[in-house]
Amino acid sequence: MADKSQLVIVGAGGHALSVADAALSSDWGSISFYSPGGTGPAASMGPIFSTFDSLNLTKTAFALGVGTNHDREDAWGEVIKHFPNAQLTSVVHATAWVSPHSIIHDGAVILAHASVGPGSRIESGALLNTGASLDHDSSLGSFGSLGPGARTGGNVRIGERTMVGMQAGILHGISLGSDAVIGAHSLVNQDVESNAVAWGSPARVMRSRAREDAYY
Repeated sequence: MADKSQLVIVGAGGHALSVADAALSSDWGSISFYSPGGTGPAASMGPIFSTFDSLNLTKTAFALGVGTNHDREDAWGEVIKHFPNAQLTSVVHATAWVSPHSIIHDGAVILAHASVGPGSRIESGALLNTGASLDHDSSLGSFGSLGPGARTGGNVRIGERTMVGMQAGILHGISLGSDAVIGAHSLVNQDVESNAVAWGSPARVMRSRAREDAYY
């Protein structure tokens, strides 16, 4: 965990506000935002930088406040392109439950009332939205996400940048490839390959997608 002297959240939209709330609940001090346009609703909670010129990186940690998975990865890539030594930190809301026997990599964000079970692993840039649950011995790949209220059984594998939609359920032992999308309220009872869009109860693959395609 980085020194909590200054936190800059990459992003300035509604999701960035949720990340800021989580940071405030877990005792981060000074919070500001970075957005190339210098605007956004996050201005109600702190200053928004449009450049990095005024930042002292020796006292600054970065958190990721961009909700869309591939955009979140790209945003962090822009930061490290300018500042290769920038320090990425995780943010965990005070109401989340995270097993002491799990592994949370720097750059992960875990929002209010989310749960991470023992033996689970959350990679850098991954996101557990409000009320989401990653059960025991499961993994969420880098820049992947569980939407609000999404839940997995144990021994689930979720690939890089894969998005599991709101209130979806992933049954025990299922694997989801990278860059896949699971629709809201779906029930996944079989593996889903990379670059697939699946929905329904039970979920079925409906089409393929490119990495940068919109979720819906």
